[in-house]
Amino acid sequence: MNPSFISFFAIVITLVSCGLPPIPETYQVAFPPLPIAHAELLGECQWKLEYYDSAGNFRQKEVTTASAEIGLLQEWPNAILAWPYWPEKSLAAGLFYPAGAIFPLDVTGETIILSWEAGAEAYFYRELDKAQELNTGTNRAPMYFDWKRFRSLLQENSNSELRLDPWLADWKYVAERTVSSGFRQSYIRAEVRTGVEISVPHDGPWLTASPFRQPLFWKEGENQILFLSPRSEIFVCPGGRLSISSQMLLWIPFP
Repeated sequence: MNPSFISFFAIVITLVSCGLPPIPETYQVAFPPLPIAHAELLGECQWKLEYYDSAGNFRQKEVTTASAEIGLLQEWPNAILAWPYWPEKSLAAGLFYPAGAIFPLDVTGETIILSWEAGAEAYFYRELDKAQELNTGTNRAPMYFDWKRFRSLLQENSNSELRLDPWLADWKYVAERTVSSGFRQSYIRAEVRTGVEISVPHDGPWLTASPFRQPLFWKEGENQILFLSPRSEIFVCPGGRLSISSQMLLWIPFP
């Protein structure tokens, strides 16, 4: 059994033996503030929560308020994802990168503190879970992963691009390699990107899916070179959204 898994139970036993309050049955979820540019252009968002409940069942919960209450599986480390979305602009959950948390690292009292920084970690947790389900010949499920050490590695990563924006990495690839052959820090690197020239369809500012990137102030009719991976990315402006990859481009005006 993974040492970090054992240490988690040791903490629980210690807390109980010291007479401290028991672990809560439910937690309040505190959402992070939107990046300023997102809030100014799109307004307040709604959230789609994804987590495993106290019975171990995968749950999805749509939240329109500033906080939510959930029951959470607490027997081992767990991930919570919160996808922002704007239904009035047809910007569905999954287009913008999520906020997130890793239980119990991001718990304060009876509150789970979601952050944009932990969003990539929680997403990696979910991708590890999926990869493990497809690779039954290994036992590298995310519940046995050393998440505290992983967080430190991300913060210490020598790649300045990834420290500034962890979404430049392909976390699905990192998860698949980790499950098949074990985790290596060298897997965490920015994807190779291809320069693609586009004609800008609308005045900016333009937002990307990542909460860490600054808005782009393109003008309609300008030619811009974007460095893109094969994965589809979105760029959103006051008039609509641009879905684009190194292999496709689609402009969708807002309703």
